[in-house]
Parts: sequence; C-alpha cells; structure tokens
Amino acid sequence: MQKYDFYGRHLLLNFSGCEADLDDLERIRQDMVDAVDIIGATVLSQMEHQFDPHGVTVVLMLSESHASVHTYPEHNACFLDVFTCGETIDVRPFGELLKERWKPRWSYQQLHERYDPKELHLQIPTVAQVAHVGAR
Repeated sequence: MQKYDFYGRHLLLNFSGCEADLDDLERIRQDMVDAVDIIGATVLSQMEHQFDPHGVTVVLMLSESHASVHTYPEHNACFLDVFTCGETIDVRPFGELLKERWKPRWSYQQLHERYDPKELHLQIPTVAQVAHVGAR
C-alpha cells in the first residue's frame, strides 16, 4: 500500500459587499470550477442547492479533497473554503480568482497548514515555497 504524507492546506475565506449576484447558481458553480482549475486541482463530482427564498451552496469533491461556498445574497456575502491534501498545490489563487470576479468590499482569509504534529520531520515545502515554484 502506498503511504501518503498526512498533510494538507486549508484556505478559509469570508467575503462581504460582493458586487456579483450571489444568488446566480450557474455563475457561482462555474466560478468555483474555474477557481479549482486555476490551482491545478481535479473536480471529481459536484453538488449544489438553490435555497428559497435565496442563497446557494456549491460543494466540489476534488481528487485532492474539497471546495465549497455558501452564499447569503441578502447580505452580499459568502463563506468559502478549499482544502487540498498533499504538498503540491498552492490554494491561494483559488481565493484570488473569486475575489477578482465577485469583487467583495471586504474579505478575510485564513490559511491553515494541517498535519500530524508527530510528523514534523517531514520535508514538506511551505506555502511560500510552493507559490514561488508554481508562479505563472
């Protein structure tokens, strides 16, 4: 059995004051797929739901893990996240693309590197190192 490093990167984003229509399921889904594509992750399947009277949830199952968005159009706001297992993907461009497209007046992001503390001896490149190598 192949053994993989127990490591991943998790980007959490909050957007508010968005100019985009956060109740447009088709646009939200396509923008999410584009954002996953720009980081080099692979979509395996997707699930979405249009809430009544408003709001959209899109969840993308990735070969590397997942990406999701939950919108609150009545607040022009949303919560997003993308998690990728392994050390090769820089998740930050995911948020940059969506920020560019949805134009929030305010955004907040947290990037977590997740791992087993017992495995600190792993020679995993930092997010900054991956960004430098993967720069386009």
